[in-house]
Amino acid sequence: MKLFALLRLFILILPSIFQQVGASSPTTAQRLEDASQCAIKCFSQFVDKPTFSTANKERICHDHKLSNAVASSIRIACPIRDLFDFLKLEQINCGRPELDNDHNIRGINYTILGIAVFSIVLRTVTKSYRFSQWGADDYLIIAASLFTGVQCIIMGLMTFAGLGRNIWTLDDSTITTFHIYLLVVQYAYVLSLCLIKLSILYFFLRTFPDPTFRLIIKYTIAFNIVTTIIVTICGALQRQPIHLLWDGWKEYPPRGITLNIPAIIFFHAGVNIALDVWMFALPLTQLYSLGLQPKKKAGVMVIFGVGIFLIAASCIRIPYLLDFTRTLNASSNAQGFVVWSNIESGVGILVACMPHMQPIFRAIAARARSWNILPKGSSSSTEGIFVQRSLATIKMSKTDGTTLVEPDDLVLHDRGGLLSEPSPAKKVDSKFGSVSETGTSG
Repeated sequence: MKLFALLRLFILILPSIFQQVGASSPTTAQRLEDASQCAIKCFSQFVDKPTFSTANKERICHDHKLSNAVASSIRIACPIRDLFDFLKLEQINCGRPELDNDHNIRGINYTILGIAVFSIVLRTVTKSYRFSQWGADDYLIIAASLFTGVQCIIMGLMTFAGLGRNIWTLDDSTITTFHIYLLVVQYAYVLSLCLIKLSILYFFLRTFPDPTFRLIIKYTIAFNIVTTIIVTICGALQRQPIHLLWDGWKEYPPRGITLNIPAIIFFHAGVNIALDVWMFALPLTQLYSLGLQPKKKAGVMVIFGVGIFLIAASCIRIPYLLDFTRTLNASSNAQGFVVWSNIESGVGILVACMPHMQPIFRAIAARARSWNILPKGSSSSTEGIFVQRSLATIKMSKTDGTTLVEPDDLVLHDRGGLLSEPSPAKKVDSKFGSVSETGTSG
């Protein structure tokens, strides 16, 4: 308990380490005329005189092109805090409601955490009852769940640092804290997804014996690891000096060395979706040729086919990434891709654990049927799970210098006399299993 308390304390005080003294706070003014002189000068360039006439105030509320043009001008010519204060005053002047989605985000977050914990607990119980043995895939999914837990914890803290709210309502230190949390969530997401995929791939190695298939899996494992390393390194080097990763929002245009951040984000997203589709198709190629009854084969394919939900989560996340890379309102527009990143990790853990949870569900169903809670199985269950196949003749070929023998000429060496009927003149000693002949007196 002390360890978790210390960890929570560290997470809470971490942002304060990076915050600067004298951080600015949002304006408390209520009128558009109370904006900074720099912002007023930019605004006056796009409207007729007088600058703050009722018509101009109405126009900026309803003309989105004008509003965006003024914001772009202030962003280039003025400090970023002047822009945020102007946007806040514009929101008040236009009567726009305050954005606050933190309660919804927390609800989704707790649901994701519950799904991950439930999946890992059931998988661990299955292993504890020895329905199957522990393997590398089990340890990898436990490691992935730890990173998913970090995602959920930080995502909860982000709601107190502005996630789901307009960025111009936050002070400078809170915005810096938000970007620190965002950086941690991104790294936890990348590592969690890598470990989830590795767990699934190692499970394929344990399940399918085909040599060609196993070689393909090993190449896929290597590709997954290499691409994760590339994305991790590029993410660490995206802004130089490194403190610009959480302080760089204050400057426009950004100074220092800046990599093409959207390219890094979409490279990882594209590779991620491609791997999901590839890993979804891989086991189906092996399951299709199994000699199972159609109903049983469909059930097995459904268990392995739940990866379709992981593909769906990856694809839904893409539009939110597009919005985030083009937005100034990071704390508001980040909620879409942060939430869907966590959903993707939670669904990934569920998908990885589904095949391992089947034995315990079967055991629970059997116990429920024995207690008459569930109806007994139908007679069709006695037909077996494998399809009926005729035995094919095995054609033999010479492999050495010996002579092949026809089936009718085969001689069985029956040393124990198991294939011949006992002679009446023989008596079997039941104690020692020996056979002795008994003579008749004439």
